Amino acid sequence: MAGERGVLRSALVRHAVITLVVVLVAGVAVTSGVALFAREDAYREAEVSARRVVAAVGGAVSRHDLTRPVDAETRQELDDALRPFFASGMMSRAKIWSLRDGTARIVYSDEPRVEGVTVPLAQFHDGASLVQPVPDDPEHRFESSRTHALLEVFTSFRDATGTEASLELYVTVDEEAAVWEAARPVVAVTVAALLVLALATLPVTLASARRAARRRADEQAARDYALAAAETARREIAQRLHEGVIPDLAGVGLLLEIARAEDGEPRERSSVIGHAHELLADEVVRLRALLDDLARPTVAAHGLVASLRELATELSTPDSAVITVDGPDDPGLPEDVAVVLYRVAHELVRNAVRHAGASQIAVTVDVTPGEGIALSVVDDGEGFDVASPAGPGHVGLLLVRGVLADRGGELELTSAPGRGTSAVARLPRAGAPRRPRRRLAGAAGS
Repeated sequence: MAGERGVLRSALVRHAVITLVVVLVAGVAVTSGVALFAREDAYREAEVSARRVVAAVGGAVSRHDLTRPVDAETRQELDDALRPFFASGMMSRAKIWSLRDGTARIVYSDEPRVEGVTVPLAQFHDGASLVQPVPDDPEHRFESSRTHALLEVFTSFRDATGTEASLELYVTVDEEAAVWEAARPVVAVTVAALLVLALATLPVTLASARRAARRRADEQAARDYALAAAETARREIAQRLHEGVIPDLAGVGLLLEIARAEDGEPRERSSVIGHAHELLADEVVRLRALLDDLARPTVAAHGLVASLRELATELSTPDSAVITVDGPDDPGLPEDVAVVLYRVAHELVRNAVRHAGASQIAVTVDVTPGEGIALSVVDDGEGFDVASPAGPGHVGLLLVRGVLADRGGELELTSAPGRGTSAVARLPRAGAPRRPRRRLAGAAGS
């Protein structure tokens, strides 16, 4: 529960952070877009304001001869015409240019210090209506402190002599206020929509976080269960070895010590050794069963014949025997029977490859309804005398015979020196109970 609460808390924090980032990004994007439109709108407003000024003072300007310096009367008339616009804050500065003889010269301004400034006509604008930011140059040195709040507007006209002239006005604009006024409703609507979307998707985020928490909890529980199962299996194996196998093996050693020290009849010594052998054989069976539990081959998943073909591929090499496997793909054997036959085949084929020097090995699985299963391994190796199969080279055959006998089966051998070997392992279809093991107490008492 505490882990799930932590996951939900993390999901809420992550959801809030993502929402905040999206809101900020959307707000900046919307504000930037609105700022572009607001700037264009400020330019249009500045041009409209300039037209109002021109319409109001156009008559006073156009009826004077501007090819000569303005006299006091003309200046007074122009000052009176422009004063209301200066007073209202609509306009910050005004200049009148006379365009003649390839030059542009300021003949009037509310800032008299710039009157008489002359620039080449080529550097002047093309005579059309123009709206632009105030340049940062010596000509505009008296306006440079407010260039961010002014727009420069040019309007062309002709004076009383017909000479081309231009009225330059510095219109006051407040871009920041315009942007804020335009962006405020759009940003408010966008932020509100994003917040509503964040609230609407919050249940989905929490449900996803709960699923993730449950999935992690299930994975953790599975890992814990696997660790606990491994620990339980380890303890069970240790207990089985400690309580059964190890004491009996110690008893075998004790019996062998008794037999070695026995001074009586050979028959008595033989009896003690026989009991030790039986006890040891029982413990081998138990150890083999334990190993079956620990390292069981995946025969059931692939099928016996398919697993034998994989074994043939594994044991075959270009310089060794050619191994062929034949039999039904799915004989429908019980898993324990299939595992026993697979291990028997593995031992027989390995013996044929390593000890008999066989070049051809044929493995055949034959299932007879009502009778059981037969596994035959036939090779063309050296062969041996079946009447005396004891010795280091035939220990595997003795083990195979014992494994089959433990499960009610048998091993039939046909062989002769130089004539190869035929081994047939037979098992009942349902297997048989394993031989009851003899306890050390019974052996010692007898």
